[in-house]
Amino acid sequence: MKAIFRKLSKSSSLLVLLVLFILFNLLLNYFMTRDLDLDVRFAYSANEAYDSLKSMGPKVRENYLIVIWALDTAYMVVYLLLFSSFIARFMKSKALAIFPFLVFILDLCENLMVTILLIKFPVESHVLGFITSVFTTSKWLVVGFFSVSFISYLIRNYVLKNQPNLNLNR
Repeated sequence: MKAIFRKLSKSSSLLVLLVLFILFNLLLNYFMTRDLDLDVRFAYSANEAYDSLKSMGPKVRENYLIVIWALDTAYMVVYLLLFSSFIARFMKSKALAIFPFLVFILDLCENLMVTILLIKFPVESHVLGFITSVFTTSKWLVVGFFSVSFISYLIRNYVLKNQPNLNLNR
């Protein structure tokens, strides 16, 4: 595993992963209906989840299912590799390495739950809707915590570390 991340943490590999990350973001923004998709919401209720699915209509729900498994799953692999490789390259402490894996697992669980909701639709299960929301909300909480931690680490270790010592107590 270390050998894989050592290869992926090379500048050329990071650049390819970054380009793929941007490309998948653009593709997902193009193919997903952002105002209806559950993936981008935070702390929605089961009723809101089913209202969203109802608003989609049959063709959009079918496309949503395809996009989840064709694009979003590939995107999940790309962000897992990208952020894990960034951590391997730029961070002395590997403590944050768990976060891309955790986001990946939560995102995968979210996609599985959304798939179940879509397959069972129009039958509604508020328990399944709630569980789906828990995975989505947990994913975004971990993304937020990771983002703040990652940026703080970079600022602390690369920006502030290289600042001149301004001893004002003379």
